[in-house]
Amino acid sequence: MATKKTKAAPVAKAEEAVTAAPAAETTTSVEPVQLTIADLQLLSRIVDLASRRGAFQAGELSQVGDAFNKLAGFLAYVESVQKKDETTTAEAPAAA
Repeated sequence: MATKKTKAAPVAKAEEAVTAAPAAETTTSVEPVQLTIADLQLLSRIVDLASRRGAFQAGELSQVGDAFNKLAGFLAYVESVQKKDETTTAEAPAAA
C-alpha cells in the first residue's frame, strides 16, 4: 500500500521566520491638526450646500440643523470678537 507523505517542514520554517524576526520599533509622532476659522466656515458652506441638494434624510435634518446652528453661532461669536479687537487696536494708536 502506498503511503502519502505530507510536507510539514515549510510550515515549521515559516513559524521560525516569524519568531526570529525582531519586532521593529516604530516611533511616530502625531502632530495636532490645525483647524482654522476658515476651515469651519468651509464646513458651514458644505453643510448648507448638502442640505439644499437633499443629501440628508428627513430623520437626520434636526441633528444636522443643530450642528449647523452651533457652528454658525460659534462663527458669529468669533467674528464679533475679531471686530472688537480690530476696533480696539485701531483706536489705541489714535488715542496715544
